[in-house]
Amino acid sequence: MLYDEPNFPLTVQTVAWLPGKVSPIHNHATWGVVALISGQEKNTFWKRVNHQELSGEIEQVGEHILMPGDIISFLPDAIHSVEALGDEPTITFNLYGETNTAKAYLDSLTLSKMA
Repeated sequence: MLYDEPNFPLTVQTVAWLPGKVSPIHNHATWGVVALISGQEKNTFWKRVNHQELSGEIEQVGEHILMPGDIISFLPDAIHSVEALGDEPTITFNLYGETNTAKAYLDSLTLSKMA
């Protein structure tokens, strides 16, 4: 974490992933901008089935591989997972609005219902 001021909606951080590591499927419940500094990162995108937040069901809708210098942005309802590709660590520079962790990660019920 590089910057996180309580009661102020801005978080600045760098994130490093070892090759082969995969994040849980999640959203950040806020806007975000991620710039890839080194390595390769695959973002897999998901959407809620029937567009209902409480349905608990999601389906994969695409993926995008980021290379050094690439930038990606997210809206609060964007759902994704991240995988570090290649054989070197992935390092990103991230800027987020205020993250509500309680709303950000999808639960195991959601994951069990993936299409």
